[in-house]
Amino acid sequence: MRKKREKPVDAADLRRQAETKLAGRMDKVVPPPETEPESRRLVHELEVHQIELEMQNEELRRVQEELEESRTKYFDLYDIAPVGYVTLSAQGMILEANLTAANLLGVEKQQ
Repeated sequence: MRKKREKPVDAADLRRQAETKLAGRMDKVVPPPETEPESRRLVHELEVHQIELEMQNEELRRVQEELEESRTKYFDLYDIAPVGYVTLSAQGMILEANLTAANLLGVEKQQ
């Protein structure tokens, strides 16, 4: 399993990380000398924003993988357990039941 991050990245930290990555990329690319300062600034902003989006996408994929692992673990522990498990509401109504509990109660799991 991948290393979990302690806290979500805030916008300022994400921006700083994107700026750092862009600085590494800029060493390889030289803008044309006729580019005006405002255009250069806008291009820089777009590049930083693109890197921020790439970093957010990586984070979303990582979290999605963790959620999938958690869901699989939950399914293994809860749904296919040899013992009947039910989740009850505060009023004592069955909100959820695993496959064994549904079989013991003689109903389909979705019911």
